[in-house]
Amino acid sequence: MPKVSGSTIKTGKQIEMMKELERIRFELTESNVSVKFLQNFSGFSFEHINIPASSQGSQIEVPYFIAEILHESSMIEDFKSNFPISLPELEGSVRKEVRVGELQPLHPYFNVLLKDHFLAMEEKESQFSELEQKRQKTKFNQLIQERISKLVKMTDSRQVLAQRKRNLTSTEQILFDKIVDWIQNWKAEFIQE
Repeated sequence: MPKVSGSTIKTGKQIEMMKELERIRFELTESNVSVKFLQNFSGFSFEHINIPASSQGSQIEVPYFIAEILHESSMIEDFKSNFPISLPELEGSVRKEVRVGELQPLHPYFNVLLKDHFLAMEEKESQFSELEQKRQKTKFNQLIQERISKLVKMTDSRQVLAQRKRNLTSTEQILFDKIVDWIQNWKAEFIQE
């Protein structure tokens, strides 16, 4: 890829993919997550966002971006602890993915959440975090390789069942659609009906 003044020039397809990933990140921030209050909360209302008053220990669903604000204010428990991003959970996901022929269910925003998790780990400067991060990235790469292999096999079948597609994460759905499109275009170019 050519470089200009130390930066890489992005192709139209790369820009398109980046926009899709930004859209997915936006979907995540708008999606609801379950939170548990550590103290009484008087409620919040602004335009279309309405969060009711809640007592300590109560659990409600709020948009992800609001949960981040509430967590930074120490109003709620760490809601991200429910996401499958610990090393044991990653190892379990890899084992399950390797053993079973079809794609296994993951959180719809798994890749985005894991990327955020790695960025947060990089901000922590401890020997343990560095080692933990390296082990998690290795497991994540194994999981991604296994899932991409299955995804490519899915595109080869004549009819992709909705059942199979339901286990795709939001970022895998983009990749899947692109691969199917590329294969169909290639077949149309080289194989006559």
